[in-house]
Amino acid sequence: MTPLQENILFLKTIEKRLDSGGVLSPQAEAEDLVRHFGRIGRVDFFAGEKTLRRSAKKKIDWALRTRLKGTPLSYILKERSFSGLDFFISPDVLIPRPETEVLLEEALKILNTYYKCHPRARQIDGPTVFLAGAGMTANGPEILEIGTGSGCIAVSLTCERPDCRMTALDISSAALRIARKNLYLHGLQKKIRLVKSDLFGAFYLRRKESWDVIVSNPPYVPEEDIPGLPREVRKEPRLALDGGHEGTRVIDSILEQAPGFLKEGGWLLMEIGAGQSEVLRENILRNKKYKNLSFIKDATGINRVLRVQKE
Repeated sequence: MTPLQENILFLKTIEKRLDSGGVLSPQAEAEDLVRHFGRIGRVDFFAGEKTLRRSAKKKIDWALRTRLKGTPLSYILKERSFSGLDFFISPDVLIPRPETEVLLEEALKILNTYYKCHPRARQIDGPTVFLAGAGMTANGPEILEIGTGSGCIAVSLTCERPDCRMTALDISSAALRIARKNLYLHGLQKKIRLVKSDLFGAFYLRRKESWDVIVSNPPYVPEEDIPGLPREVRKEPRLALDGGHEGTRVIDSILEQAPGFLKEGGWLLMEIGAGQSEVLRENILRNKKYKNLSFIKDATGINRVLRVQKE
């Protein structure tokens, strides 16, 4: 058997086991396992230039058995890509998903429309200096992320807008440890401030702060729906999933408190669940704390992001 034939046979065996176990993308996951644990590039693998070592095959077998027990692939690989960036992931945090990129993209639209940095911004001895102009900011917009988890939104926003002053909070100490790892991974440990807090709780106790933009991917799965979620989704932190009755408990709390922490004309953006937009629309219009309410759809046509401006 040639090295190429050996590689293909091994890969097909993994793929078949994943397929038999009900994994939705067995071919892609089989290749991910080989790439990660075998440390062989795709070209070398399929050219037969290298074969897997026995130790790598043992690791892949362990990973395969773990995957077939319902553990998400990202927890096994300890990594996940989000908006073109790689992040360290563990069972302490929610796995970043493509629909959350809609929230990121919308936040960037707000920043680039209402908080433009001067085109003559330049780098001087490390920190970026932004020169103020008409409709522009000298120090960069102040942003708060609620429920940062892995830190993927805070990191991605800061990479796109290095002028921003980012604060990212989470109620979970374990999640904040993962977020800190990702700050170091992307060299942003001095650019992003991490705070342990239950929503705005920490900021009631210290000097009151306010932000230009607040973003959040809060838990929004109705608690009654959690038992029916796919097995691997139920492996993710319940704290990051459970939105209480009807899924809007945390969303409602943020909507109620955020005006006290937004600057004049500031924006609030949140990811929401399917079927929640109309109830939230009624509540927002009735409370009259916001203006310019809109919902942004994801690729499947679901209203995925709520966007409002402080009245």
